[in-house]
Amino acid sequence: MCRIMDGTGTLTIDNVMYTLSREDWFVFSPGMHVELQTDIEVTVRVQLILFSGVELVRTPNVWHTKPFDFPVTGKLEFSSNRRDLQERMDRLMYRSFTAAESENIDKKYLVHQLLIQLMTSVKPLVQPQVGMNLAIDYMTHHYTKDIRMHDMARLAGLSVNHFIRTFKRQFGMTPMDYIQKQRMTKAKQLLFSTDKIKIIAEQVGYRDEHYFSRVFKKNEGVAPTLYMKNKVSRIATLYYGLDDVVLTLGLKPVSALSYVQRVTHPTLMPAHQADSPQELVLDSSGQNYDKLKGLQPDLIITSDRMEPNESLHHIAPTAILKHTNQVGESLLYMADIMGRKEQAIRWIEQHANLSHVLQNRIHSEWGKQSAMFIRVSSEFYRMYGLHNQTGSLLYDDLGLHIPENYPSEQWAVEMNINDVQLYNADHLFVMVDPTAEARTQFQRLLKSDGWITSKAVQEGRVYDAGDIFFQTLGPTGRVRAMKYVAKQLGVALG
Repeated sequence: MCRIMDGTGTLTIDNVMYTLSREDWFVFSPGMHVELQTDIEVTVRVQLILFSGVELVRTPNVWHTKPFDFPVTGKLEFSSNRRDLQERMDRLMYRSFTAAESENIDKKYLVHQLLIQLMTSVKPLVQPQVGMNLAIDYMTHHYTKDIRMHDMARLAGLSVNHFIRTFKRQFGMTPMDYIQKQRMTKAKQLLFSTDKIKIIAEQVGYRDEHYFSRVFKKNEGVAPTLYMKNKVSRIATLYYGLDDVVLTLGLKPVSALSYVQRVTHPTLMPAHQADSPQELVLDSSGQNYDKLKGLQPDLIITSDRMEPNESLHHIAPTAILKHTNQVGESLLYMADIMGRKEQAIRWIEQHANLSHVLQNRIHSEWGKQSAMFIRVSSEFYRMYGLHNQTGSLLYDDLGLHIPENYPSEQWAVEMNINDVQLYNADHLFVMVDPTAEARTQFQRLLKSDGWITSKAVQEGRVYDAGDIFFQTLGPTGRVRAMKYVAKQLGVALG
C-alpha cells in the first residue's frame, strides 16, 4: 500500500505512467514493475506498508494455501471520503508497537481493516483518465501508430510547447524520445524471430525499413540485422533447458532456473554450475526479478510454458520461445538468430550418432522392450506418454516402446494407485517430487497391489529417474539423460 503525502512526480506501473499528487493511493501486487521519479524541484514523500498474505482453500480432507491476488491494484479511485483511510494509515504508521504478540495481532488487525476499507471504498468502475495521464496512456499503448504531438497535447489539455516542456520535466525525455524508446524496446524483442526487417519495422511503427534501420543503429550502435549476433552477449534464461541451449551454442547465460525445488537429488552438469559471480540461479518457485534486473541482461528468453509476466519487459527485451520436445528444433532456431549455426549442427550430428549407437545396443541387450516414466507428486501419480520430453527421450532417442494399453494421443495420464499393473511396462523410471507429501504418496504406491504385481517390479526393473525430467529439456542434458537411462539398463558406451 502506498499513499502520496507530498510532492510531485511520476509513478510508472507496468509501463503505464501516472502523474502524482497529494493523497493519491496505490496498491502494488507481486510481479508489478514499479518506478518512481520525482521532479527535480519538489521531491515526493510517501507512506508505504509492505504486507504478505495467502489464500486458504479447503479440499475434502485438508486445508491448502495458494497465492492470494488482492482484488484492488494500481492507482485507486475512491467513491467516498478518504478521511477514515487516512486516519487508519496514520495509526499504523505513527503508532509505536512493541514486540509483544498481542500488539502484533493488533497491528495485523489494523492492516486487515485498512485493506477491507480499500476494497469497499474504491469506485466499481475505472473512471476515464484526464490530462497528462490520458496522453501518457495513449502513447504507451499506441506507440506503433503515427502519433502527432498536437493530438497528445490536446489530450493533456495543454498547448504543444507546454505539453513538451511538462513531459520533459517529469520524465527526463521528450514525448518523441519516449515513443522511440518504446519502439526500440519492442524491436529488440522482435529481432528474436525469423521475421524480416521490413516486417519488424512495420510492427513497431516505421513504414520505411531503411529509416527504421538508421534510427535503430543510432540508438543501439549496430544495424538491426547484426544486433543479435554482435550486441547480445548477456542472455538471461527463464525456463528449464533454455540455459542449456545457450550453453550448447557457446555462450554462457547470466541466469538459469534451479532444479533444487523440483528434484530430490539434482545432479548439475559442470557447465551449469553458478561458478561466476555474474551468474544468477533463480528459485523456480518464485523468481527474484530485482536481482535479475541488476544483472543488466541484453535479452531474456523464456518459454510459452511459463506464466507471462509483464515486468520482464521492463528489465530487458523478452522473447517467448515456443516449447517443443524436439530439442534440435529449438537449438537450430536460436542458432539461426544468434549466428551460431555451426554449433547447433555439431550437436545435432553428435545426438543422432549417439541415438543410433544406444538404440542398437539396447535392442541387442533387451530386444523389444516397453518403458514408462512415472512422476509422483503430493497431488498425483502421473504416467507420461509420447508427446512430452520423456517420451521423446525414451521412445525417439532410445528406441524403447510405450506400453500397448497406453492411450497414445495423451501426453500424460493421471493414474490411480493400482494402474501400474494396467499398463505393465517392462521398465519403470520413477521421479518423486522433493516434498514430504510426495514421499508419503510414493510409500503408498510401493505398498499397492498394482505396484507389487507389476512386471517391472517383480523383475527388478524399476529405476530412479533422478533429474532427467528437467535435464531432458536441453541439448546437453538430453545427451546426459540418454547415457543415464542406458546405464540403468546395463548398456555401456565404452
